[in-house]
Amino acid sequence: MKKFVALVLIAAVLLGLVACGSKDALAGTWSAEFEYDGTITWTFDGKGKCTMENAYMKQDGTYTIEGDQLTVTLEAWSDPSTYTFSVDGNSLTMNENSGYGISGTFTKK
Repeated sequence: MKKFVALVLIAAVLLGLVACGSKDALAGTWSAEFEYDGTITWTFDGKGKCTMENAYMKQDGTYTIEGDQLTVTLEAWSDPSTYTFSVDGNSLTMNENSGYGISGTFTKK
């Protein structure tokens, strides 16, 4: 009986560790080339922090995901931007919901 209890406790601890280390679908670095904005690179850490970088600036920020909605707040932005997104293999499509932000398909690096 003691061995059984010990195995159950070990299994619970391992499952807890795996759950703590889980990442979201955006985790990684994604890049795309745009006609007017050049190369834009997004890096998502899988835990709510992100970086957006282009030829002119690099900004850190935070993000949340709810369903297919991605909300990003960067240092220089006065308000968060919300995107409808989808991931298909190594492609991330982000469509900025207000119509003013940059939308497009990014490739995972």
